Amino acid sequence: MTEAEVEAINDEASVLMKRGIALMEEPRREAAIDALHCFDEALALRRRVPAAHAPSQAYLLAACLLNRGDALVRMNDVGPLAAALASYEEGIDIMRARPLAADARYPRLLAVAYQNRGLALQARGHDGDIAAAATAFADALAVLDHEQSAAIEDRDYFRAVVWLNLANVLAAGATDDDAAHAAAHDAATRAIGYVAGNEGTHPPAAEAGLRARHLLCRLCAHRLSQATGEEMPEDVHQATDAVDDGLALVRSWEQRGGTWFRPLALDLFRFGARVYAHYQPQFLEEFIEDNLDPAQSSTGYVESREMVAAAQDARELIPPDQA
Repeated sequence: MTEAEVEAINDEASVLMKRGIALMEEPRREAAIDALHCFDEALALRRRVPAAHAPSQAYLLAACLLNRGDALVRMNDVGPLAAALASYEEGIDIMRARPLAADARYPRLLAVAYQNRGLALQARGHDGDIAAAATAFADALAVLDHEQSAAIEDRDYFRAVVWLNLANVLAAGATDDDAAHAAAHDAATRAIGYVAGNEGTHPPAAEAGLRARHLLCRLCAHRLSQATGEEMPEDVHQATDAVDDGLALVRSWEQRGGTWFRPLALDLFRFGARVYAHYQPQFLEEFIEDNLDPAQSSTGYVESREMVAAAQDARELIPPDQA
């Protein structure tokens, strides 16, 4: 195969790949099927080029397999999920055979492959899939922690997302397992740490941090439901810190017109109100007032139907002697 023939094949495959990626941005369900056709055609072309032709050929083939897997996952059915996992695993095998230092693009693609495999396993949920998903996320983190990954521009954000996914998997098994609970709590905390410096300027980082705090609240809620004795559990302070920090972040975005986080904010507000009402009722009114002050957020947020109803429900939790 001549260099000109290889270049023509790769150019044709790239056109198909770009078309498929564009289709994946469309919300209609059929778009995933159309995208899959593009990726399958691109994959058939990529396979015509010998892997030994050039080091970059392996990267192109693996990228095609990962996009094919993503399209199959979008179909959200057992058969496509199995096919998606096969695509991810082939892509992982290809990239693992390449030294990470050979190309700056390699570490990110391998980490993406592990992460997407973990998400597909989590979605399928067969026996053993959750444990395998946790392993896949851990493998992604190992790649991101590698010195060869230092050049990945969004490495810290990527780490946060993977830690959050790992936290969600661990939390699924944390109901009666103290070790799993602690591991899930640690993973969510690590996710927050990796986006802490960018939550106020980068909406995806803010969403990752808020989702991690939401998970911390879920973990704390389970522990609080099992608490006995008169002493205030340590989980109360962890819960209120997560709620207060998360809602302060939402308010700062609302001040700048960022309305994307309201559903998460409402969950955090309702949970925070219940925790304050039960354990620190003397601070409940202050908590409500802070979150209803439009000067700290936005009029649209504090006067929204959902927030008004949530605040009314919260005030009904105030003990009569403190109302």
